[in-house]
Amino acid sequence: MTTTRWNLVASSLHLLLVTSCGSATPPTNSSPVYPQVEVRPHKKIVQDIRPLHYNLSLLTVVDLKNPKGIFRGEVTIRLRVWIESRTIVLGVNGLKIGPKVWLIRRTTARRVTVKSLWKEVHQHTFGIDFNSRLWLGEEYELTVEFSGQMSSTNRGYFTEQYVDNNKRQWVTVTQLSPNMASSVFPCFDASYRTPFTLHLAHSREMQAVSNMPILRTAEHEDDNYVWTSFQETPSMTVQQLSFSINQFKVQDSPEARSDPLMKFWFRPAKAEHSAYAISLSTKLIDYFVDLFKLPYPMAKLDQLVLPDVGLHTLDYAGFVAHPESVFLYSEKHATAPSKQDVAAHLARKFSHHWFANLVDAGNFWLGEGLSGYLAGFAVDQVEPTWRHHETELATKTFAVLDEDSRASAQPVSFARGAGPMDYELQAYQKGSLLFRMLHFLVGTEVFTNSLRGFMKSSLKESSNQTLLWIYFQEESERALSLRQDIRVGPLMESWTLQPGYPLLHVRRNYDKREVTIYQKRFLCNPRGSATGQKPTNRQHCWYIPLTFTTAARNSWAHTLPTDWLTCSHVSPESPLTLIDVAEPNDWVVFNLRLGALCRINYDERNWQLLNEALMGENATQIDRFSRAQLLDDVLNLAGAGVVGYYLAFSFLRYLPRENESIVWNAVARNLEWLFRQLQTTPIIFVFKFNELFPSSEASKNNRTAADGSGPSNNSTGNSNSTSTDSTGSSNTTNDSNTTSTTQHTLKTIVLRLACETNLASCESLALRDFSQMNVTQNNIPVDQRRTIYCTAIRLGTEADWIELRKLFKSSEMSGERTMILEALSCSRDTWALEKMLMWAFGGANLAKVDVLRIFSAVVRNPVGYQLAKNYLIKNISNIKKFYSFFTDQIAALVSALVEKITTQSELDSIGEFMRNDLNDLVGIEHTSRRLLELGNDNIAWHKNNYISVVSAVCNLTGSMEPQCT
Repeated sequence: MTTTRWNLVASSLHLLLVTSCGSATPPTNSSPVYPQVEVRPHKKIVQDIRPLHYNLSLLTVVDLKNPKGIFRGEVTIRLRVWIESRTIVLGVNGLKIGPKVWLIRRTTARRVTVKSLWKEVHQHTFGIDFNSRLWLGEEYELTVEFSGQMSSTNRGYFTEQYVDNNKRQWVTVTQLSPNMASSVFPCFDASYRTPFTLHLAHSREMQAVSNMPILRTAEHEDDNYVWTSFQETPSMTVQQLSFSINQFKVQDSPEARSDPLMKFWFRPAKAEHSAYAISLSTKLIDYFVDLFKLPYPMAKLDQLVLPDVGLHTLDYAGFVAHPESVFLYSEKHATAPSKQDVAAHLARKFSHHWFANLVDAGNFWLGEGLSGYLAGFAVDQVEPTWRHHETELATKTFAVLDEDSRASAQPVSFARGAGPMDYELQAYQKGSLLFRMLHFLVGTEVFTNSLRGFMKSSLKESSNQTLLWIYFQEESERALSLRQDIRVGPLMESWTLQPGYPLLHVRRNYDKREVTIYQKRFLCNPRGSATGQKPTNRQHCWYIPLTFTTAARNSWAHTLPTDWLTCSHVSPESPLTLIDVAEPNDWVVFNLRLGALCRINYDERNWQLLNEALMGENATQIDRFSRAQLLDDVLNLAGAGVVGYYLAFSFLRYLPRENESIVWNAVARNLEWLFRQLQTTPIIFVFKFNELFPSSEASKNNRTAADGSGPSNNSTGNSNSTSTDSTGSSNTTNDSNTTSTTQHTLKTIVLRLACETNLASCESLALRDFSQMNVTQNNIPVDQRRTIYCTAIRLGTEADWIELRKLFKSSEMSGERTMILEALSCSRDTWALEKMLMWAFGGANLAKVDVLRIFSAVVRNPVGYQLAKNYLIKNISNIKKFYSFFTDQIAALVSALVEKITTQSELDSIGEFMRNDLNDLVGIEHTSRRLLELGNDNIAWHKNNYISVVSAVCNLTGSMEPQCT
């Protein structure tokens, strides 16, 4: 690209902005002399000035000699005054304002003169004081010139470089949510919704795309540049404005039954890998049009597929920017789960577009939660054999139960799009699960009608969760779907306005056939930190729908509550009592199909009855969702000291005959965590995957699984399985594709567990398959490559490491490249790990998400923890610059270290590092507290549970190792 002199471009900008964009014409008197901008301390100013329209013109200058880029522009804001004032305050974050700042009164077309200009740096605000008062009810046009530098993080308006066909290229993209619009142009508060008119000046070699279709292109004063103007948008918030300048290939989508007209923008070399996502896009849009009974909000939808630059995805009506890693799919190079990830990602992002009115901070979690829940139905519609929705919801449930068990957990409603990324994601996932619970309670007809009514009303007025609960309440009363004393508002707000979730204590009176139940908040570390500091003792309570079945009833499809646990039942002294529940020798299971977000602790006898049922000839008499929850609950209750690890590990003995991936995923998550905690302890030599199953049949099945054939096809391996449709009712499927996919998933999970716990047969398999692989021929199943690569590199030679690095350099698929990077970090040689760290942070042009994966993989490596820690501390100044002082990304590196901490001295060392070297990061105080809590929880677990684990493992395995004797 031709390098353009900035002063030449800038000199022509003002003229072109006025003539091309319709800005107000200044008075004919001489140009005003503007005062210098003062820096003032924070002072609260009451302002009620509302924007009616933005006219934004922006010139972008980027070239390979200045890849960061600069921009300059002018914005004209038509506004109305609701409280008389002499001051206008705008959001301005890092921009240089001027030289032109003027205000025109529309009724007289005369200028209101400026008295002074000022800014509050820490508040990111810019103030304009005028010599005369702004009149109540009057409309004005405020015109402001500004300039700035492109963001060095993937937020605001930023530039990213990439290599295409051995040629370095660049692309610019905006990511203005949740609060970055003021870093691109001066604007009012993000809560206001106004139309936008956008004009972009850019290199003639590039093209521009935004929310709206192109209106026209026009010549620029400089021959190397052109103007692209877009149609006026509907009313929208400032953070919904999106645009990009790029050199991508453009491809039209196949025709759809409904609007919008779709185009896809991607690197030419990635065209063949875009086919699957392109074919799905129209089907998913059609599904949501039918579901909501509303057309797509825009006439067109441009989908930009970016090189993996660390963007989490930009999605607003009319314009979506995807990272390549979640859009591209190759049958040859990508795993089966990655194909599902593409479909789920697209469905989630498209569903967002109907919730555009929920993007303000107070409602952010609401739109995200609804989108995440409804997206699963769309995926099931286009790929019905996957049973994706139920599997994804089960995986989300166990992930949320894990993360939300910490004392520092925050309410869902606190997620406003601006917090730490891991907390925001946790809140969105929890939100989707709460809508699943509500769906189960009210039924599909009430759920759908309530949602449609809410969405139609929100087209005309602002929306919030209170309005949504009102719609659900009215529809529920009409259909009599809820008990009369249960109100939707209090029910849902008991889950959204307080942190955490309940532990239900279920105690049976076997003689009277009664069950008593009370609730208490579950904490993974209820005893507090290892130093004795206990969590705050605050009373929490939830409205909990109770569903249960027994060995005699054996009914799993009924998800309507038998009774409710309310705030009257929060202690053993005031439980809820259910009568005539079960015979003394029958087991009882609560919370069918994971209907409520809670854990269940049974009395000792009921635990034993359940264990015997699983070990019996017909373990499938217990539904697979309940089998998964039983194992996840008992392992986590053991970690919290509620039950013993002997009981928890005894539940694992039936696993060789378990053929449901939902159950194995729940178990794998817990076993992998335990293995990481025990990795540096003496008991690790006994804590082996096969050693936890002492019977000869179990050992045989586990060896078979490690050799790639999966668990036994007996007993639990029932090909007829129950799935849940959109109504929450059950239907039976017997699909060979579904069975094949499940078996394939099981092989992958079991192989991973076996190799991670150093099972000899798995290691032999990995070395054999890896030795038969080269850059041109690779017959290792794609889903097993991550495990095979890592195991082979861990046990292999330098030549193996170099061979895998060659495969990385020849690969063009981001998913495969990421897999290889993590595997290269499995080496036990320090020279290889040092090389990986230098490669990650040393300008190898890797995506920042891959840098984190490399660092985390080195930390997880038994010989890599101290190496990674020393590297981070020694190079922290450069690493902060590398991440542009972005707190979330730097904190993620520290979090990887904290997850491995087992002693107070290690935690003190990390705490001192954060206090001394990270104190200049925005929001680090809150992040540090969260990270230190994670470390404290790990230390407390080792102090309180290590002996219990050793005893349980030794007793179950009958090991005669020195650690046991």
